[in-house]
Amino acid sequence: MSIAVRACSAIVIATLGSLANAAAVAASAPAETMRFAILRNGEQIGTHAIEISHTGAETSVRITTDLAVKVLFVTAYRLQHSAVERWVNGQLVAFNSTTDNNGVRHKVSASRSPSGLEVEADGKTTRVDQNVLPASLWNAELMRRKAAMDPQDGQVDPISVTDDGTEELNLGVRTLKAHHYEIKGRYSQDVWYDERGRLVQVKLFGRDGSVISYTPM
Repeated sequence: MSIAVRACSAIVIATLGSLANAAAVAASAPAETMRFAILRNGEQIGTHAIEISHTGAETSVRITTDLAVKVLFVTAYRLQHSAVERWVNGQLVAFNSTTDNNGVRHKVSASRSPSGLEVEADGKTTRVDQNVLPASLWNAELMRRKAAMDPQDGQVDPISVTDDGTEELNLGVRTLKAHHYEIKGRYSQDVWYDERGRLVQVKLFGRDGSVISYTPM
C-alpha cells in the first residue's frame, strides 16, 4: 500500500470516527431538570424534581418527591417518593417506583406487553390497558386520557379533564402563557403547561382543606 493510500485511509477512518462521535453526542441530549417547591398555604414543605433525558428514540424520566409537614416543630406527615419511567417512541415501556407515605410503604413496577400494561403493586399483579399513563403530570399527553395510574400505589383510576384554555400565569419573578387543565379523579388537581408542553405549576387541596401548590424553583 502506498503512502498516499495509507494517508487517505487514515483520513477516512478519522472522519468516520468524528462523525460517529458527533452522532452519539446528538443522540444523547443533555438531561433537562425541572425543580419545584412544594408549598402548603404558601409555606414550603418540600421539593419535587423531574429529570428528563433523551437518547435516540428513548426517553428516561426520574422523579423524586420529599416533603414533611410539621406541627409545633413535630413532623405530622412525611412523604418520600421516587420513580423512574422509560419511554420508547412516545410509548411507556417500563415504570418503577418506591414510596414511603407517612410510614406506609409501596413498591410499584409496570412493563408493556402486547396484551397491555402489566402492573405489579405491593406484590399484586394486574393487567390494564396499554394506553394508561402514570399520573406523574410531567407529560401533557395525560390530559388526553380517560384513566391514570397512581405512581405511588399503582391503582388505576378513571379521570376526566377540563381544558380551561391559555392564561397568563404569574410565577413571581416572571409571567408566562400557560395552558390550564382541571383533572378530576381520586386526587383532583389543576395543572399548567407552558407553550412547549412542560409542566410549570400544580395546585390541589389537601384533605384538611389546605392549598398545596408546586411552583418552579
